[in-house]
Amino acid sequence: MIRFEAFPEVLQWILWLIIPVLMGIGLWAGAIKKRTLIRAGDPELIEQLSHSVSKQKRRLKDLLRFSAISLILFAVWGPKFSDELTEIHREGVDIVILLDVSNSMRAQDIKPDRLEKARFELRKLIKELRGDRIALVVFAGQAHLQTPLTLDYSAFEMFLDISDETLIGVQGTSFENALEVGLSAFDQEDTQHRAMILISDGEDHEGQLDEVLERAKAENVIIHTAGIGSFSGTPIPIFDDQRKLTGYRKTRTGEVVTTRLYTETLQTISVETGGRFVHLNTASASLDEIYNDILGMEQKEFSRHEFTNFKEQYHWFVFLALLFLVLELLITDLHGTDRNWQGDYIRD
Repeated sequence: MIRFEAFPEVLQWILWLIIPVLMGIGLWAGAIKKRTLIRAGDPELIEQLSHSVSKQKRRLKDLLRFSAISLILFAVWGPKFSDELTEIHREGVDIVILLDVSNSMRAQDIKPDRLEKARFELRKLIKELRGDRIALVVFAGQAHLQTPLTLDYSAFEMFLDISDETLIGVQGTSFENALEVGLSAFDQEDTQHRAMILISDGEDHEGQLDEVLERAKAENVIIHTAGIGSFSGTPIPIFDDQRKLTGYRKTRTGEVVTTRLYTETLQTISVETGGRFVHLNTASASLDEIYNDILGMEQKEFSRHEFTNFKEQYHWFVFLALLFLVLELLITDLHGTDRNWQGDYIRD
């Protein structure tokens, strides 16, 4: 099986037309030379004067030149050959991301803010994935399945970029509701190969987790948690539609509302389900430790398909073209036995 590199359609037509054009030019030049010799004098006299020149060798040299040019053009087309079928297995784990988008995630104790830091870490995680399916749940006082389990990482990143506090009408933080929606996002026919990553500043305003954690353990879901933020109180900014800072959130009495990282609930969730807790508090902190644990889980097969493993073969055509050009230079157009000068063709 053979195929060529993908070129624009117009360029493909131009490349394929070059060879017949060259053949036409060669035939036209030969006809012009023949007519010139006829006008130059008596054909029999010219034949006797050019007795030492071998017409067969001239034709062979022309054929070698034409073949070399054709092979170089063939190499430019990027030929690929293969009769080898390769089977690809796509294996991985189902991963559901729970992303806190409550107002407190806009606190700027981590630059530019907690939510942007979480997005940045998730984009890095996406680049590390090795065939895993991934889903996104955004939550505050309520939870919403933003992206179902998918292998389309580009689509996941697109929905991640538009996930912010404006998506959830009910503010606050409810881990219970987020975990319920996250558990429902998994494939219900497969109770293995499941992992969840919860990213939040830990401020749970509901606090009813016993039942949902029991469900997670029963369904073999390992929940990893990532805390984001500092332990000191930080004001929650307010932005206008142009994302300009207009002030900070305050209580009814006029006091500035502050938020800090609470790790107790996050650590409880990870310990209860056999997961890992990480603190995304610095530029060097990342989700790598969590994903390394996920890589150690049993993988399941998501897809399998066969494809032809084409390999570049242009170098063979270049080699043959160079060989033909060298041969053309080495071959003389004179007869091998008679080298006395008896005339030659009139050259242009």
